Amino acid sequence: MSGKAQPGKIRKKPASMNKPAMMDWALRLLRLLNERKVLNSRIVAEEFDVNIRTAQRYLLYLSDLPCVVVDEEKHTYTLTSDYVITDKILNTSEMSLVCALIDYATHIFGKEHSKFLAGLKNRIFRMPDVYQIVKDDAIDMEKVAAVQLALERNIKAREVISFLYRRSGKRYTVEPCKILYHGGFWYLVAMHDGIVKKFLLDSIKGVRATGRACGELPESVRKTLSEAQSIWFQDKAPDRVTVEFDAEVAHYFERKSIFPRQEIVRKEKDGKIVVTFDVHNDMDFREHIARWMPFFKVLSPDKYRVFITEVSSKLLQNNK
Repeated sequence: MSGKAQPGKIRKKPASMNKPAMMDWALRLLRLLNERKVLNSRIVAEEFDVNIRTAQRYLLYLSDLPCVVVDEEKHTYTLTSDYVITDKILNTSEMSLVCALIDYATHIFGKEHSKFLAGLKNRIFRMPDVYQIVKDDAIDMEKVAAVQLALERNIKAREVISFLYRRSGKRYTVEPCKILYHGGFWYLVAMHDGIVKKFLLDSIKGVRATGRACGELPESVRKTLSEAQSIWFQDKAPDRVTVEFDAEVAHYFERKSIFPRQEIVRKEKDGKIVVTFDVHNDMDFREHIARWMPFFKVLSPDKYRVFITEVSSKLLQNNK
């Protein structure tokens, strides 16, 4: 398809690009990107009935967003998941501000986008005056904002970076992969000497681009990151643990999947339930299982039964 108008078809003149118009086109393109997964100028030109040059100009508005990845060779635009997020991120005042911005966007964009924006607002906030999600508070964003913005650009550009890590006093050169939020803290997940490592954002200082491009992220690492449910994940196959839970808590596991790749093995006559699930290491296992104490017994592997016994013994000794 060329950039010229097709015979018998009138092209719409693109709106002048004041800021509300730019927001409008960004919203339109993000919606289309979410639906199509991959965009190029031809798709945008056909979808919005504009010429190729105008479509390319509109797509440029997306290229600065951290959530959009541009393939320079294929000339395509895709959404990326640069963040792996669990728990609450925004406090009440921040949520109110975002809510007000969505309401303002609805006012500017009118009926065409009102349903989409209302649905987006409802999914994000779930009516905070009705619902309350109880989670740990996040670390103060002021402590990590500058580093976070720098890392967003480096991750998107696939640039090797170096930084001083204050917790160890060492300088690291890494290939940044993703920003992960867990348990109230922000982490950088990066490849260092061929190993997946995590670094607390509030301990990172002096981020510098090295001018080198990151290598291709191994598929095993990509899969591990996409499936991560805690900070304790590792770039290797997880262990499969089998745990028996008492009748008092068995109904929780029947109602929903609580653990990674949880499966119910069997239900006992006395009401107990045997569940199997994935864990990456001792700390991962402890985080998953601690809330269920003392209503469980580890059946296998033996190393996790030994681990939880040692933890329980130390806890008992400390509380005598």
